[in-house]
Amino acid sequence: MEANPLRTVDIRQHNRNLILSGIYRSRLSGGASQSDLVKTTGLKAPSVFRIFSSLEDEGLIRPCIKATMQNDSKKGRKPLRYTVCPGALYTIGVEFWASCISLGVFDFNGSRVFCDLFNIPSDFDIDHVVSQIVVMVNSAIAAKSIEREKIIGVGVAAAGKVDVHSGVIVYYHRIKGISNYPLMATLSKALDLPVLVHNNCSAFAFDTYNHSNLKDGSLFTFLLRSGVNGTLVGHRGRIFLESDGTNFEAGHLPLDFDGPLCTCGLRGCLQAYLFEVSREFDGQSDENSLFFNLEKPLIDGDPKALEIVRRAALYMYSSIKCISRFIAPSAYMIVCLSDVVAENIASEITRLLSQENDSLKRSTPSIFHEEYDNLHSQRGMSDMLLEQFFAR
Repeated sequence: MEANPLRTVDIRQHNRNLILSGIYRSRLSGGASQSDLVKTTGLKAPSVFRIFSSLEDEGLIRPCIKATMQNDSKKGRKPLRYTVCPGALYTIGVEFWASCISLGVFDFNGSRVFCDLFNIPSDFDIDHVVSQIVVMVNSAIAAKSIEREKIIGVGVAAAGKVDVHSGVIVYYHRIKGISNYPLMATLSKALDLPVLVHNNCSAFAFDTYNHSNLKDGSLFTFLLRSGVNGTLVGHRGRIFLESDGTNFEAGHLPLDFDGPLCTCGLRGCLQAYLFEVSREFDGQSDENSLFFNLEKPLIDGDPKALEIVRRAALYMYSSIKCISRFIAPSAYMIVCLSDVVAENIASEITRLLSQENDSLKRSTPSIFHEEYDNLHSQRGMSDMLLEQFFAR
């Protein structure tokens, strides 16, 4: 089959987005000049000049430093640097899970300019959740008086197993009605806006990776919240998916086939063990969060709480060893609703790694911890939308 040749209009659009993305990425470091982007893109100076002029006329970019003459004749005129106009374009990042829906509106400078939160009632099914997302998105657009044509899209970080290519939530048992639910198609029709759907752990990890010093490494993130999920972000921020286009299900790594029954129907999954351990602290469990009652006892040094952490970390350590045998990430991050819990689990995993006698191990991964904050998932989806926008 013959490949379709690139049309002139496609090349021009690609070059335009190449320049715009370069200016966008330079916004936190003083902007970019035309000569900077001639060097980094390989495009000819006249083409870069034409694109800069067009972007400025469209109100997408603006000068950030006035041109000045230098006393040093060797330097000559200081190049004019440009940055993006914050109000030129917007993205909307949404996250939902068993307990709540959160929303953030981001301007073209990457700043969150509006946020909203809705606690999900126990009787809500997925149709109620989607209707509420539509209400929240439309209310946010109205509150900020944003012209809809300035909205790049709506990115939704969804709980459960997500088919990223089709935008379908394959399964999530904590909200009724989620089984092969066409979230992207449903929201796109209701909002009349482009919609991108990904898994919420992936969105959180993508944002964290992009704001870390792991640009040349890889990060595997465990999110412990209403269940257990995991995401691998590799070199240059690539989110790895399973062969069918769905996100990893790290919570369902089997540790023991004779272990406790898991929500997936199998026995001995990491998630099943962690919920079993979480319930042991006081005989109760918040079904929407792991280790929700452990923060204060850990701060107080309660021996039973410390033992719960030790056992939880041991199960996670076992999963980390399985993952490392195949993909060997350079770092792992533990995310919990409480930073105290995350820190204690991460510290214990670090101790276990330092004491092991593993003749196959070539290096020891770093272990980080983070408290869950919906800003990360919202901003992660915003960045995914921009990545897709610039790749057109």
